[in-house]
Amino acid sequence: MGPSPTLALAPILLLVWTAAGVHGQSVNARVNGYLEHQFSMRYAGGDWTILDYDRLRMDLDARAGLGTRMSAAVVWQLYRGRTEVRLEDFLPEDLVPDADSVFTEIEDRDFLNHAYLSLNVGPVEVTAGKQYLTWGASWAYNPTEFFRPKDVLEPTYEREGVGAISTKIPLGALSDIQMALVPNGSLDTSGKVLRARHHVRGVDVSALVAELYEPVASSELGGEEDLERRITVGGDLSGEVLGLGVWGEAAWSSHDGKRWLEATVGGNYTLENGTFILLETYFNGRGEWGDSYALKSWLARALGHRLSLGQGILLALVNRTVAQIWTVGMSGLVNMGDGSVALVPAVVYAFAENVDLTLNGVVPLGPEGTEFGTGDAGGFLRGRVYF
Repeated sequence: MGPSPTLALAPILLLVWTAAGVHGQSVNARVNGYLEHQFSMRYAGGDWTILDYDRLRMDLDARAGLGTRMSAAVVWQLYRGRTEVRLEDFLPEDLVPDADSVFTEIEDRDFLNHAYLSLNVGPVEVTAGKQYLTWGASWAYNPTEFFRPKDVLEPTYEREGVGAISTKIPLGALSDIQMALVPNGSLDTSGKVLRARHHVRGVDVSALVAELYEPVASSELGGEEDLERRITVGGDLSGEVLGLGVWGEAAWSSHDGKRWLEATVGGNYTLENGTFILLETYFNGRGEWGDSYALKSWLARALGHRLSLGQGILLALVNRTVAQIWTVGMSGLVNMGDGSVALVPAVVYAFAENVDLTLNGVVPLGPEGTEFGTGDAGGFLRGRVYF
């Protein structure tokens, strides 16, 4: 068996970088990245389990003539500890007997986090490859972001790109129309998104329409699932009012014979002493107002097909930077229907320009069977060095 494509790409990146230094007049290239180690612990079944990993990322960005740009990132990630993920880890105890006893193994990975080429055809920018299709103005709950949902417990952590072909037509300095095609089997079942963005009087406004084919949740984790057409129409806006950052985002969708509305409203403010405060509320028309959720709903959330189980979610975040090297914060997620809460304390210690340590925890509060009460306490210590 030969080397993996991403492992083979590393010397190519170095070769391009070296060539760019020799021919700097025609190509401008830059290589950077980071080394990250994360040690995680989780309290489950009356015992602490451990999972840690080493992660190395190398980024290459290069620019050539006529607005041509290439960007790629290779990631190597090695795991140790408890790498078995069981279906029952995601479910309340009373639903475990109804689910298939399956598990998946977290395996070492080497992959392209993103790899795309952008070029200008007249005023139109065309981008092909694994790219970032990130839309919406919300902090954690983005109804108009379809392909790589955020981890609501750590929404600012980096995400993987999506294989797509996209075009962007500028309509002004801060206005454009974007079209994206995300291959998925045939052309009919591939994702299609049309999005228009405009800036008016200090407010960014967008509108989009999307045709996607999403699976219908089954009772298996990772099993074969039927694809059903989903149509979504939505948009977002963001701006500043009297020093308060505000945003709103909404989407109306139809999928698998059901129609629902999702909407997010939020705002943030920084006090004179540097304390940052953020509030965000999310309404999920597909969710339920209560503490009894079906097995398929739990699996849909575990697989990333739903942002929440409940209809109403409140997110609050407070943090403050101390002595320019410490950032101490606390965030909380509240399911307003079943009353469950997830507290996420965090401390970041940036003791050098290119080194930081992050300590993050998760404390679930609520009865078994509720959205945030079902889960285990845990946390991680992450160190990262940039180069």
